[in-house]
Amino acid sequence: MERTFRQASPTEALALLAGDKGLIAQLARGEPVRVPTPLRYPGRRRNIVLHLTPAAHSESVVTAGGEAARRAVRISDGGDLIRVLEEQGLDLETDLILSKTVYHAVQEVPGAGIGGGQMYLDSNTSNLVPDLWRFLQLVAEIIGLRHGKYKEALLQLSKHPEAKLGGPAGRGHPRPTD
Repeated sequence: MERTFRQASPTEALALLAGDKGLIAQLARGEPVRVPTPLRYPGRRRNIVLHLTPAAHSESVVTAGGEAARRAVRISDGGDLIRVLEEQGLDLETDLILSKTVYHAVQEVPGAGIGGGQMYLDSNTSNLVPDLWRFLQLVAEIIGLRHGKYKEALLQLSKHPEAKLGGPAGRGHPRPTD
């Protein structure tokens, strides 16, 4: 059964990223929300959208007034990051170097993981705002890995004695060094 999400407006998304208590209270009540960000995936025409859902192990702490004060929330990308990498020829299942690099990047962020075809970060409504920013930073870091991999490949190619790059290293100019 597919989960039904409420789509946050761009204004609500920015308010949530700024720590709007009313929107966080909605999440504390267990409402799954899609949050569009102003950031875009490279090579795609759509924005990065965060999916905020009550975590499977979610337990609310209830205040004296009966409101849920803290609830476990899973922040995910809905699988878009892995799809973007695959669209650009960087398949985590077949590219062992990229797979290990992404795995280690994700493991360095407490609460983060990859599962069910998506990257996620487990948080709670008390820590949600800084964790939203940590998650976006992780997404940006993994997007950046693709550039690092290409740069490393070009450096390795430029070091090869028969390299004919057509750039400075291929025209008798000094080759790049580490």
